[in-house]
Amino acid sequence: MLPRFRKLRLTVAAGSVAVLAACQQVAPPPPPAAPVVQPQYTPRAPTTPFGASTNTIVPTLRADGLRQTINRDLGPLETLWHVRAALNVAALSCTAPQYARLVDDYNAFITNNKSHLRKANNAIIQKFRRDIGSGYKSAHDRHQTSLYNYWSFSPLRRPFCDQAVEVSQRAIVTPSTGLNDFAASALPQLEGPFTDFYAAYEQYEKDLEAWRVQYSGATPTGQN
Repeated sequence: MLPRFRKLRLTVAAGSVAVLAACQQVAPPPPPAAPVVQPQYTPRAPTTPFGASTNTIVPTLRADGLRQTINRDLGPLETLWHVRAALNVAALSCTAPQYARLVDDYNAFITNNKSHLRKANNAIIQKFRRDIGSGYKSAHDRHQTSLYNYWSFSPLRRPFCDQAVEVSQRAIVTPSTGLNDFAASALPQLEGPFTDFYAAYEQYEKDLEAWRVQYSGATPTGQN
């Protein structure tokens, strides 16, 4: 019996050692963490300068570097008349306190130069009569409407008014004999905001096209 008991004890001891060894085995490492997925961010699409309509039509750029607007290819009297129209629009539209003098300046400009301005207007009408014929009155009216609409482009109201108030101060101290020279410099100054806007709008169109190429089919962030 004793040898058998000793053998049993050895067997139990060996089993205990095996169980202990099993308990001491290293646990398998945890599975790797799932990669962090960065949210995809689509930048907002470019927007038009001065909040202008996306349907804005930009006049073509001519070979001489000027835009093909209603203010191109004018004689001296036409140039003066287009400046007068711009100051008229400014007097009616520029209502902020810093432009308060525009109404008085415009009225003084008209009063001081009635004869010269009448001559300019008559010359323009005669040109339409020569070029158009019997329908010249309607064509002249359409031209005048287009001219006023050009200066009334609402997105550029503030920069246009800024220029107009400077021009008006020169207008009231310019003698009639110097009106043609005055108008020749005043017209590009009044058109400055428009020239800058057209360049900015063309850049917006390029930026928008690049955005569409990069984010084709994506909805701009914050837009539906």
